[in-house]
Amino acid sequence: MEKTAFANRLRFILEEKNMRQIDLCQKTGIGKSAMSQYLRGSFEPKQQNLHALAEVLGVSEAWLMGYDVPRNKKIVTRDDEAENHGPLQQLPGSFYFTAPDNSMINAHIPKGAVVVIQKQPLENLQNGDIVLLSRRDEGESCLRFFYQDAETLFFSPANPDVLPFTYRLSDLTENRLQIDGVARQAMLTL
Repeated sequence: MEKTAFANRLRFILEEKNMRQIDLCQKTGIGKSAMSQYLRGSFEPKQQNLHALAEVLGVSEAWLMGYDVPRNKKIVTRDDEAENHGPLQQLPGSFYFTAPDNSMINAHIPKGAVVVIQKQPLENLQNGDIVLLSRRDEGESCLRFFYQDAETLFFSPANPDVLPFTYRLSDLTENRLQIDGVARQAMLTL
């Protein structure tokens, strides 16, 4: 993404929320000099600062970076949650995955939850879907919200303590990344 897209979105949301630059600096802990450079479009923030900005401003990291995704993170409602009670579904092309950590805790998928994953081609994925991906460069599989903007894939956690990450579409063909499927249901033991 272009640095100006980030700067434009940052200025837009500050104006919309009627927030001053100094207020944003205080709430995020980001220095005035760095914030000025972000607003001018001189450079983009590192993941930690991006996450802090998005949390304070109430927007998704992907949207703030200028990606064509919903501004707010997908929120699971009580109605959505009610549909997921009962035995785990057996869907065609599905398998079970145990959540390895609390990276999706705010999407009601805590560590140890058993998740039904249904295989899904990339072209059928929707922005905001929760996907299971294998990060071969890190040797791990994890659940994340999925967002795509042209050639960029953005994976966002549902936990403010966990940082998001981005990949290029070419990382799929170069086997650095594999999207194993979409989360359809989760069950946890109390």
